[in-house]
Amino acid sequence: MSFSFSSSSLSSPVTTTGKIPKRVFIPFTASEVDRYNRGNLIEPSKEFPRIPVAQRTFDEYVIIPFCQVIAALVSWNSTANLDSTGWKACTHPEGALYFCDIQRRIYTDSDVRDIKTLQTIEKCISRLSDLAKYHTITFPEPLPSPPQPSTPSLELVLELTKGKRKECRYYFVDVQKRLLFWMHEWIPERMYANLRGVKEPSHIKIALEMQYWMHCELYPHERTFDTAIYRELCGFVIHANAESITSDTSLAPFDSTELSKMMDIIRVLQDAIGQVNDPLFCVVARFMCIFSRIHFLNFHGQPCARLDVDRTVYSSSERRRYMSILLRMLSVFLFGAPWRYVEALRGVWVDETVNLPRWRTFVGNIINEWGGFTIYSTVMLAVDMSLLGIVHTDITAYQSVAVIATYISVVCTVGSIVASVVLTGMWRDKAENAEGVAKYMTEITDTVIGVDNMAIMFSVPFGLLIWGMASFLVAFLYVIFRSSYPPTLATTTPGIVLVIVLVAWPVWVAVEMSLGRWLKSAVVVWHRVVETGWEVKGLGRQSAKSWREVRGLLNQGSSAWER
Repeated sequence: MSFSFSSSSLSSPVTTTGKIPKRVFIPFTASEVDRYNRGNLIEPSKEFPRIPVAQRTFDEYVIIPFCQVIAALVSWNSTANLDSTGWKACTHPEGALYFCDIQRRIYTDSDVRDIKTLQTIEKCISRLSDLAKYHTITFPEPLPSPPQPSTPSLELVLELTKGKRKECRYYFVDVQKRLLFWMHEWIPERMYANLRGVKEPSHIKIALEMQYWMHCELYPHERTFDTAIYRELCGFVIHANAESITSDTSLAPFDSTELSKMMDIIRVLQDAIGQVNDPLFCVVARFMCIFSRIHFLNFHGQPCARLDVDRTVYSSSERRRYMSILLRMLSVFLFGAPWRYVEALRGVWVDETVNLPRWRTFVGNIINEWGGFTIYSTVMLAVDMSLLGIVHTDITAYQSVAVIATYISVVCTVGSIVASVVLTGMWRDKAENAEGVAKYMTEITDTVIGVDNMAIMFSVPFGLLIWGMASFLVAFLYVIFRSSYPPTLATTTPGIVLVIVLVAWPVWVAVEMSLGRWLKSAVVVWHRVVETGWEVKGLGRQSAKSWREVRGLLNQGSSAWER
């Protein structure tokens, strides 16, 4: 049985008939709106609803419990039209349901079709309005007389939390200034995205503007964008596209192909300037939010702004250049590969931030390398098996060296194959989402060793492959030089020497490039120690120009200590 209600019976604000517990106000940001984790599930019922004859209206309703129904004898699930409350059910272009009071510019993801939720929301709005009035802010803004199509400058978003702790999370929005503000002082840690060194008001304003555009994307109902916003967005995209083409250290969050596709979308948006179109406005808000985030992370407009993607903005750069003792030790065992990988990692993981195009290139390169190592290791495994077949023809003569070296080569090449396959599987899907990559990198590098840990892990396939080749070479040379046939030694020895010389040339260049800076630093430190002298206990700092003088100073120090 259905009943009709007049619009005055449920006009906003809703009149409460029972005592509603006060909610604790908790400031939050647009990025913390819990839209994607609501946990609302549908009962898989097989009953299909019946549609009455000639029904052409399908409005949303407010569910009113029996104890709160006044002036009518109705059943426990009677309903009233949602439009009569001033609230409206809106559908986001992605499909999410949210509610807005477009006249007062209030938005919420809480289901106001439930009368208890609606009453709680209205009471929270009233209390927040009183707080705003205390700070000389009028909300909701009075409507002009006569009504004008101008957009109100202030908005409010509320969200009622579920659980034992009754909270009402909220934030206000200043549309004209493009920022969020609150009636309580707090520290929005999630808004700052763990970015260190945020101090300047102009820098904080960029973070608030990023949250503003995220708010617009979440609640796009009846919003429009003007020519100024369209031109601003065009400028961002065109500049990023040009920079990605002309610079190898571009800060652009997309590669040139993606930016070209964005330009195609922006050309379509030109026809929607000044028009109400929720899906197109969502696109504009999302693009603006992305560029605002890039500006915030790179200290846009600050004296210390990051201009190259591989440059740090922090003064404590010693930690960035520091290499752990473990990395230095294993670099010798893994033929210098960890040094190369640690430099590459520090070029893409700068100040705990990730530039997605640069990261994709890095991941693609290392996956291709591991694929190549797999092929080389497979070939080496086949060669090792062939050599074992030759060696086993005379097992008594070559068991001690050739066979053992071949066994070691087989183990190393199999290890290289396994490590390559495992690492490829781990990192194949680590190049799609910037936030996911940043979270993963933070977790895996949040150790005492840091980035060195990943560099060592990446170097395992290469190191094992080289050890496998070296072991095979030992076995092969042992087989050759154990031969007592003179023509064999006479013909193979010059060839082996020539090959060693030719191979040693690029190997030496690679070693010099990898170890050059470290060796130069070690030589400089050694010269400084020799030139400035040694710190001898009891004698102070002395000048020593030769080892003889150093030895004399040490002897004098020991004599003085004995006296």
